[in-house]
Amino acid sequence: MQAMQYKINLPADYDMQIIKNRVKQHGYQMDGFADLLFKAYLISEKGNDNLTNSYCPLYVWQQTTGMTKFIFDGYFDNIIDSFGWQNINIGLAATIELSQSFSQCRYVLEQVANIPKQAQLKDFRFKNMQYPDELAKVVIYNPDKWQYVTFTFFKQRPITTNHNLYTVLHLSLG
Repeated sequence: MQAMQYKINLPADYDMQIIKNRVKQHGYQMDGFADLLFKAYLISEKGNDNLTNSYCPLYVWQQTTGMTKFIFDGYFDNIIDSFGWQNINIGLAATIELSQSFSQCRYVLEQVANIPKQAQLKDFRFKNMQYPDELAKVVIYNPDKWQYVTFTFFKQRPITTNHNLYTVLHLSLG
């Protein structure tokens, strides 16, 4: 499985209600999208344990065909029209653990880690925290950057430090 995310950083005084309304009006359009496992419409808001305002949707795809369709068949053009040209971070899924309660998630904790240069990768293990109240965990790696990102999903707001915390506005399932 593949994952993609674009991170749109917004000004500190940006009215985040604009994004909330946009997702409320159009988020359902990704429900049932071809090859999509899920899309989490994520935002961060300055002052809520975050330093910036951002819109950072996370997609996990079962096949590249659906991802390619999304990017090149006009769907991504809505992002370009609204926010300008955006880089899309692409990675591969190392771990996908979705509980039966996954659809109830309201918060996502993002933890970024480097994969250090080493003599061999045979016994490499992705390190991530385990939380008793997590609803899902997705680990995405990118060997082009030698990084991995752990996304942990929660129903209740977790207590966090030094990690990005997002609010889930909508969750589209494939």
